[in-house]
Amino acid sequence: MNKTFTRLKYIFLGLFLLSSAGVLAYHGLWVWPKQRCEERGGAWAGKWMKCATVYPIETLTRRPTNVPPINGEPKLAPEAPAAQAAQPQKK
Repeated sequence: MNKTFTRLKYIFLGLFLLSSAGVLAYHGLWVWPKQRCEERGGAWAGKWMKCATVYPIETLTRRPTNVPPINGEPKLAPEAPAAQAAQPQKK
């Protein structure tokens, strides 16, 4: 009977150490780098486990910000006037 308890004790100790190492590895490889990346203002790419810098499209295309879209579609109007018109007026 003592052999069984000793064996179970070692099995549970091994499982505890293995799961603790797994949690530590998960945090060391995924959680903590993601937190550091987001604190710097980067974008975490989880698929590649890399931190990326976000650039505005105007920086990449060297296009001024006040130029209308190429396809000629007007920019959408803000939703605030439409939301105010939908609300009933109080008297």
